[in-house]
Amino acid sequence: MIERIKPGARASQMVLINGRIETSGIVAEAPQGSISEQTQCVLAQLERWLSEVGACKKNISRIQIWLANMDDFAAMNTVYDAWVGDEPPVRACVGAQLAAPEYLIEIQAFGEMP
Repeated sequence: MIERIKPGARASQMVLINGRIETSGIVAEAPQGSISEQTQCVLAQLERWLSEVGACKKNISRIQIWLANMDDFAAMNTVYDAWVGDEPPVRACVGAQLAAPEYLIEIQAFGEMP
């Protein structure tokens, strides 16, 4: 059984399936900021989404990151490294054209329910 969290016309915010968590892509709510600000915003949203289902960042097993500009890799990593803590998930990061030019980063997470 799949539980859809905050479903919309095109996608659900998250799905829970067989004890697994999968998020949709998360972008900054106010995308006019720097890569550091947008990364902080996206990670804060991810934590809120996880908390809504009783999970936390320690439950994340994999993170996928898309950057609009790979020149932002170091600045994004500064924020990400401070956030992730001492039990990081596996991660991939690639450069990609995002849905709108103001978006600098998009993150999707996968994990296990506690």
